[in-house]
Amino acid sequence: MTSLVTILAIFALTILAVAVGERTHLPYPVLLLISTAALAFLPFTPNLVVDPDIILPLFLPPLLFSTARRASWSVFAVRRRTLFIMAFALTAVTAFAVAGLVKLLVPAVSLPLAMALGAMVAPPDPVAVESVAGPAHLPRRIMRALQTESLFNDAVAIILFTAAVAAIRGERAFGLGVAGNFIVGAVLAIVVGFLVGWIASYATTHLRSSAASGALTLVVPFLAYLLAEEVHASGVIAVVVTALEIGRHAPEAVHDRVITTSFWEVADLLIIGAAFGLIGVELRNIVTDQGWSDIVGYLPVALLVALAVIVIRFFGTWVLHWMTRRSRGVPRNWRECVVVTWCGMRGLATLALALSLPAVAKGTVVVGRNFAVVTALVVMIITLVPTGLLLPWLIRVLKLQEDPRKQRLEAIRLSRRAERAALSALNSYLATLDLPEDTKDKLRAWGSQLHRRITLMQSLPGGPQTTAEFHSSSPEKYQEQHDMMVSAQTVALEAARAEVLAARMDPELDVATVDRVLRTLDLRTLAIRS
Repeated sequence: MTSLVTILAIFALTILAVAVGERTHLPYPVLLLISTAALAFLPFTPNLVVDPDIILPLFLPPLLFSTARRASWSVFAVRRRTLFIMAFALTAVTAFAVAGLVKLLVPAVSLPLAMALGAMVAPPDPVAVESVAGPAHLPRRIMRALQTESLFNDAVAIILFTAAVAAIRGERAFGLGVAGNFIVGAVLAIVVGFLVGWIASYATTHLRSSAASGALTLVVPFLAYLLAEEVHASGVIAVVVTALEIGRHAPEAVHDRVITTSFWEVADLLIIGAAFGLIGVELRNIVTDQGWSDIVGYLPVALLVALAVIVIRFFGTWVLHWMTRRSRGVPRNWRECVVVTWCGMRGLATLALALSLPAVAKGTVVVGRNFAVVTALVVMIITLVPTGLLLPWLIRVLKLQEDPRKQRLEAIRLSRRAERAALSALNSYLATLDLPEDTKDKLRAWGSQLHRRITLMQSLPGGPQTTAEFHSSSPEKYQEQHDMMVSAQTVALEAARAEVLAARMDPELDVATVDRVLRTLDLRTLAIRS
């Protein structure tokens, strides 16, 4: 009962943090982390102990799945350099560099433990990047680059960490075999992701219940993650591939898509809240286990490790800038390099890996384990709390605020594409209907204004619906003509929706903009049918 009360309290704090964040323009996950950490140290707060082995499998699959649903396969073809440099190369370089620095500063720490620490602090957390940088009105192209990076860097870090822990336990030596294990694990994970994604897409198209369809998307990420881990593959990569495959085969039923989207908006909020809330609660457990005196003694080295992580990331962004300068990729200049470096926030993955570090190996206490855990915790706090709180300020100072007119123009261009597709389908369909010519003209006029109704979010009129406008004295005839009018509008909106879904594969378009236009069309279709 105590654990249940704590979880419900975290949910309540999440809602409160969202409300405060909206008013103060501060990221609610950071506010939640600070508030739960402060609350955890109050004497009357019950102690909540979470098994570290379930933190990653419990939180990472749904949060990665939610982030990957807002991407598409075309994004990776365009941003392959970002993916390789930031997600793979930079994560590995950071892990090895931190391991070398720790071994130099603290010779008593074994090389495998130093490598495990490097893997803990190497990957920016996808949950932190998405939930903190998103509300800060970061330019969408920078946000897309950060999302691309954050989808796969956890996979590299987890494989390095697993290899290091195996060496600590004496199961095998830490060596060059890690690269081979990563390649094999990645290939198997891609196969698992495609398989689970295809099965889920097939099942979704054959489910009649919208509730069941939405529930399936909640089960799928856990299934992909656990199945991949069972065959010693990367669960992270499997979840991402599954989400991309399901996104490529979006559900055809409008009602199902609206229900699923709404469901994930709520689930995303609560899962992120629980994750960051539990991080705050775990801070007290770590302080209790380590003791303040030990923590203070570890701080000098921990601060140097945090500085090294930030400097290495800044160097990596400059390498990416140099390689993409001709293609006008991200980052484009020193200001964007600063912002991309600033957004290298550590979070859930760092904490979960730190808590998963074994305390005993081969019957003896692991020397330096407390130091590694505290150092990872310090790096997480430094790269998450001040950076998250000051990110909106930094964007304003560097004059990198997103111009809202760009997104609006992009939505207008997309809605015009949808309108042309709708008009073409509408004209073809009207030729087959026995409707008065003035009614057909009104439907064509409605279709020619579709882009304005999408972009301005106006309510969609149902068209002529009175007997006078239909020129019919028979109720049966009126109902027949009314049904034909509704079917004509539905055909037009379905053609528009198909055009927008196809645009989701266009790498030049922001997937978030595409999804907003698609959701507007879905709501308009439901309004006509009601």
